[in-house]
Amino acid sequence: MPIWFEVIAMMLVAYALGLLIGWALWGRVSEADLHEEDEQ
Repeated sequence: MPIWFEVIAMMLVAYALGLLIGWALWGRVSEADLHEEDEQ
C-alpha cells in the first residue's frame, strides 16, 4: 500500500478514537450531572 494511504487511514482512526473517548468521558459525566441535579 502507498504510504499516504496508511497515513490517512491512521489519521482517521485516531480521529474516531478521540471522538469515542471524548464522548465516553464527557457525555457520561454530563448525563450523571443532569441526574444529580434532578435528585436535589
